[in-house]
Amino acid sequence: MSGKKLAGQVALVTGGARGLGRGYALRLAGLGADVAILDRNLQAAEVYAFEREQRTAGTVTGEIEALGVRALGLQVDVTDRDAVERAVGEVADGLGRIDVAVCNAGGGTVAFADERAGAAPATGEPGPVDAGTTGTASDCPQDMLLRVLDINLMGCMYTCMAVAPHMKTQRSGKIVTVSSVAGVEGAAGYHPYGTAKAAIIHYTRALAQDLGPYGINVNCIAPGLIRTGRLGDQQERAKRVALRRTGTIEDCAKVVEFLATDLSDYVTGSTILVDGGMHR
Repeated sequence: MSGKKLAGQVALVTGGARGLGRGYALRLAGLGADVAILDRNLQAAEVYAFEREQRTAGTVTGEIEALGVRALGLQVDVTDRDAVERAVGEVADGLGRIDVAVCNAGGGTVAFADERAGAAPATGEPGPVDAGTTGTASDCPQDMLLRVLDINLMGCMYTCMAVAPHMKTQRSGKIVTVSSVAGVEGAAGYHPYGTAKAAIIHYTRALAQDLGPYGINVNCIAPGLIRTGRLGDQQERAKRVALRRTGTIEDCAKVVEFLATDLSDYVTGSTILVDGGMHR
């Protein structure tokens, strides 16, 4: 990792208990930031063998503290606006400020694996799986529609609206929203996830205009085929990718580093695809 560019700063990552969120949190901690994790289940990684094997401590907060910075873990449902506002206030009070917010929580699922099982499976045994979406643009069950829009779009907006007053007071801040190539392609399938992720791109542009006068940068990252515990190995789909490989969590974390540091001081309202050239 490059130097301690974020020393003395505080970063907040939603959905940071596992997967890409964990990668973002560790990257920011490695850059010197104190990091707060907001996740509906701070033990969410337990049901994914790929996630458990990567951990270097019992929890992501333990991993962050091992990097020599402060960590705060709060169990929060980002679809509950009041709960998000309370949690963000607790982060600001406990860690002193909020300089970076990564709105990562989301997913194209109706129910996550950890919501479908009481405990993690033993090593080598098949574990619970996510209940994926089956909705289309013309026909989507109501419970699926609301669940996916809530955890992706509304959770992102609630987080941004909660951190904005703190950053306005400071007259500085970096907000990173998380979309997906599914929000850029406009493909026939994977609804309503693609719709939610497309809306996040629009919201990012609008928020950048709103917060720019306060010295706050707002940008978006749109990952493609990235290997995580939840999504599994997708190497067979790499033929769609110009670079002929699936992405890694680190590939995305490097772009978050760019958007969270002074490297992107004159970049706002932008969406960066991290897809190896899959979208064309």
